[in-house]
Amino acid sequence: MNESTIRTEHIAAGSLMRNDRVVIDADELPYLVDAVADIPDGGVRVTYSSGDAVEYAAGEQVAVVDC
Repeated sequence: MNESTIRTEHIAAGSLMRNDRVVIDADELPYLVDAVADIPDGGVRVTYSSGDAVEYAAGEQVAVVDC
């Protein structure tokens, strides 16, 4: 699947919510957000349904699938 078949928009990582679909790599399927938690440095820890967790600065822009 390539980026031309997935419409995305960019939002701040701090605005992510459960069930958002984040595009981390344009050559892969989107990751489904399972949980978002604040971390002490002002960022957020995003846990995906795959079990992978990524820490982002709260204002860092991430691409989400635009439904």
